[in-house]
Amino acid sequence: MTELRVAAAGPAMAEPLIDGDTAQLLAQTLSTWRTVDRRHVHKAALSEVLVTDLTELGPDRYAVAVQWPRRHPSYRPEADGDPHPLLFVESLRQAGICLTHERLGVPLGHQFVFLAIGARYGASRLPRRPEPTTVVLVIRVDLHGPTRRPNGAHLDIEAWCGSVRIATATATYRCLSPGAYARMRRPAPAPAAVHQAVARDPSAQPSPEGDARTTLVTVDRSDPTYFDHAVDHLPGMLLMDAALAAAGIDGPASWPRLRGFDLAFGRYAELDVPILLTSRPAVDGEGRRVDVTISQGGQAAATGTVRVGPTKA
Repeated sequence: MTELRVAAAGPAMAEPLIDGDTAQLLAQTLSTWRTVDRRHVHKAALSEVLVTDLTELGPDRYAVAVQWPRRHPSYRPEADGDPHPLLFVESLRQAGICLTHERLGVPLGHQFVFLAIGARYGASRLPRRPEPTTVVLVIRVDLHGPTRRPNGAHLDIEAWCGSVRIATATATYRCLSPGAYARMRRPAPAPAAVHQAVARDPSAQPSPEGDARTTLVTVDRSDPTYFDHAVDHLPGMLLMDAALAAAGIDGPASWPRLRGFDLAFGRYAELDVPILLTSRPAVDGEGRRVDVTISQGGQAAATGTVRVGPTKA
C-alpha cells in the first residue's frame, strides 16, 4: 500500500503559547553546545542536525532549541539575516521527531509519516549577527493513540527569536513500526506512465491570475539534505520546496514575501516515476494565492496552497 490519509493543516495560531519574556528565558537556559543524537532526528550527517536541546513545559508542551547555521547546503541563509523559509519547517520536523523519541516513548526504528504541514511567517526580520542563530520552538502536542506509545500526533508550533515570534505552524504525523511500514510499502502497481510533461520556462513568473501551469519536477538525487540517507520515496521536504518554487519563492529576494503555505500528503511520491507539479495562481487580497498539485501518473501525491505577499517597489 502506498496510500496515506489526506489531512489538512489547521489555521495559524492566534494566541501565542508563551510570551516574549519566557521565550528569552528559554533561549538562555536551553543548551546549544552540542546537537542531539542524530538518530533522534532521522539524519545521517551531523551537519544536518539542527536540534540542540529540549525540555518539558507542561503535560502537553515542550520547548526545543534549534540552531540555524550561517551556511547550509540546501537552505542557504541570506547574508543580511533572512533565513530560508524551509529552515523553520526542517526545524519543526526534527523537533517533532526528537521529542516523540525522547519523551513520548516511540522507539528508534519507527518511521514517521507526515500527513500535513502548514506554516505562517511573520513580517519580522531576524537580526544581523555573525554567529549561528538560536531559535526556540514551543510545541503543543495532541497525541493520537495510547499515551505511553502514541501512533501519531498533531502539533501546534511557534518559533521565537529572542522575544519575537517569527513563525507558527501545524503538523500532523503518524508513527509506524518497522513491520507496519514494510506492509504499507509493499510493492504496488506503478502509477501509469506519464505520456507527456508540459514543461515551460521555470524562470517565467506566473501572472497574478491565470491558467494552470504544469512543469516536470527535477529531482537531484545527490542533494545532501533531501537525500541525507537512503530513502524509498521522495522526501516531503523536497515536495514543499517544489511547491514554494512554483509560487515564485525560489531565492533570497523572494523569501520575505512568503506569507505561508499548507500542504497535505495523499500518497508516497515514488523515486523512479516522473513527477508533475500543477500550479494555478489567483489574486488573494494584496498578494497572490497559488494552488498546487503534485502528482505521479495522474494520482496526487500532495496538494496545497502557497500564499505570497506583494512585491515591494
